[in-house]
This record gives sequence, C-alpha cells and structure tokens, in this order.
Amino acid sequence: MNGLALSIQLGGRRWRCAVDPPVGQGATVGSMATADELAATFAAIVPGTDPGIGARLVELCGEARKAYPTFAIDDRELVTAIAARAPATDLAGYLGRCRAGDLAVAVGAGRGSEAAIAELERAHRTTIDATCRRFAGPGQTADDLKQILRTKLFVAEPGQLPKIMDYAGQGFLDNWLRVTAVRVFLDLAKRKDRVREAPAEDDDVLALPQPGDLALDVVKAEYRTAVAAAMHEGAQRLEPGDRHLLRQHFVAGLSIDQLGAVLGIHRATAARRIARAREQLVAETRRQLALRLKLEEHELEDVIGLVMSRLDVSIGKLLATKAGEGQR
Repeated sequence: MNGLALSIQLGGRRWRCAVDPPVGQGATVGSMATADELAATFAAIVPGTDPGIGARLVELCGEARKAYPTFAIDDRELVTAIAARAPATDLAGYLGRCRAGDLAVAVGAGRGSEAAIAELERAHRTTIDATCRRFAGPGQTADDLKQILRTKLFVAEPGQLPKIMDYAGQGFLDNWLRVTAVRVFLDLAKRKDRVREAPAEDDDVLALPQPGDLALDVVKAEYRTAVAAAMHEGAQRLEPGDRHLLRQHFVAGLSIDQLGAVLGIHRATAARRIARAREQLVAETRRQLALRLKLEEHELEDVIGLVMSRLDVSIGKLLATKAGEGQR
C-alpha cells in the first residue's frame, strides 16, 4: 500500500486513517519553500489572494518550526492546510491568530504520520493524561480512556476524517484537546448509562444541562468555578434596584405586566429595564471571565455563548441563592 496509514485493532475490527501523507513514506518529510512558492500554493486554493501574503506564510512556517523543532514540517503541506481553513471574510485575522505549529502537527497526525502522532502526544501528554485520569473509573482505567481518545483523534471511520482534522489552527491545541477529550468521555458515559453526580446547587450557578447538552457539560466541567465567580461578581456590580427587578422577574416569576403594575410603570419600561440589567450582567460576566480565563478571544466567546444559552435559568439560580444568603 502506498503512503502511511495508522492501523489499530479494536473489538475484532481494524481501522485506519482515511488520508495518507501526500509525500514519501513513513515520517513527514520536511521541506522549505520561498514566499512566492507559498503564495502560489495558497492562491491555488483561495483564488485572487494578494501575492504579498507569501511573506506572512513564510513567517508562519518559521513559527511552526520554532514551536516543534524536532518535527519535520513541509511548508507547502502546512500552507495548504492553512488555506483550506482560512475564512474568506477574515483572512488577515485568521493568519494573525493562526498557531501554525499546532496545525502542522495536527494535520500530520490526521494524515497518519506516526512521527506527528508521537510529537503531538509528547507535547500534550500532561493535558491528555490529566483528563484521562479525571474520567477514569472502575469500568475503565486511564490507559483505556487514552486508547479510546487516541482512536477518536487519529483514526477515521469509513467516509470520515479523523477528529483531529477538525482543529482549525485557532487557539491553543492543548485547550482544543482537553475540551475534545471531555466531550468524548462525557458522550461515552452517556452511552454506557453511567450516573454522574450533579454538583451541589450552591457550588454551581449554572443550571443543570438538558439531556444531550454535552457542550454545556463541557463548560460546567472545565470552567464552572470561573463562570460562577464571574456571574456572582457581575450581580454584585448591578444597581440594587436592577438586582431587585431581576430577582422579581426570574425568581419570583412576575411577568412584565405584573412588574409594571407593582412598580407603577408602563410594561414597556419594565421590559426595557429588565433587558438593560440583563445586558449589564452579561457584559460584566464576560469582563470577569476574560480576567479569570486564559483563553483566546474566540474560545472565550464560545464559553460566553454556552453560558448565554441557559442564562435566564442561571440568573434565577444566582439571585435566588443571594436572596437566601441575605435572609440568614
């Protein structure tokens, strides 16, 4: 068979990567290219690209080699991967944020390069091992989970690409691997009908996830403490009147019309005040999370988006807890 394929035996069935390396056999072959050559490679995938992009592409290839000095990187292969993932609407922004070294190793691993897989596992061993240990239990050891994760990341089912090929080169690969591993293990637990212990209500301001809401499970698992602290801080910074208004709406369950009648204001005014207070809480929560979490901008937005998906229930839990604290 031409090229290199990763093969793993699982349950009597042998799986292999769907995409072989485009050059040579065995480990990835390193090859440098000029700015003009890289610009042409990029333009072949993204027509109409300014030839001046070549200088930035050379920089990215250099950054990749610096990040993974022992891994042989092929410039054209890396630029092809960058071009395939770059959005036409924000090309400059993507290239500015691109973590070329992480992308080079991820793509190499997805194509079945044993050298790339070994390099990725070496560089991110701490994160992978820690996540596997965290989800290990009587039924599956950390080594069992590591093998499951390895298969998910690097082995493709028929007609699909390995999961590692979803990495877009934006944000740290270490963070992406951790979140992906958590998703895999939570999904595995659901399919095995394991009962996971829910966090105590006063330990977590986020509402419990709905069945199948793995994305919110990930936020709860990885960022629970920071989200709870940020929302508590945000609530503290609201004006007392706004805090009371939100509590009456989300905890006491008063409708807009009822609030208008109680406060002696028009229902439209009550609705605007609730919306304004809610927006202020969101803005302050986001600011506090930015201070607490060392995430790339787009990763922070993902966390905020998941929090927003259950925000109204979360506000109710938060303000109900604070009301109880005030009564003690």
